[in-house]
Amino acid sequence: MSSTYADFMQDQSDDVKTDRIRDDIAIALTDEQYSNLKLKAYKAGFKNPGDFIQSFVADLTGWCSNGSDECDLAGQWYERAYGMSEFYYFFHYFLYNYDYDLESMSEMLENDEYFNEFYDEYLEEAYGKDVQSKEECVQLLKEIVECGIEL
Repeated sequence: MSSTYADFMQDQSDDVKTDRIRDDIAIALTDEQYSNLKLKAYKAGFKNPGDFIQSFVADLTGWCSNGSDECDLAGQWYERAYGMSEFYYFFHYFLYNYDYDLESMSEMLENDEYFNEFYDEYLEEAYGKDVQSKEECVQLLKEIVECGIEL
């Protein structure tokens, strides 16, 4: 067994210990969507639709997957449905990707100069892509800070 594969397996084993219900994931479904989701889950042998969705998420993220083909197809679905994101650079993604916490985001709202520094970094990082306006970014910050939940 190669050390790279062994490292991957150890990382997966360590990550399984962090498995828990996530507070920020709650989805609204119509009765028909929910019924059809349960039907698909039960047909695939799952005991509930949550485990079925978790299996798809594993393929989509490439972690604890059902196989390389399934990962590839989940990736293709993502690119087909959301591939336009290569042309856009969303502020929400920027904040999460660089681990900005609620304190930093609150400071951005309180101090225009501080916000402008971060907005300039965002623009630089997004070079060649469409970005959100300052106003849209400020609105997003307000929504995140008002919720009081870390990204």
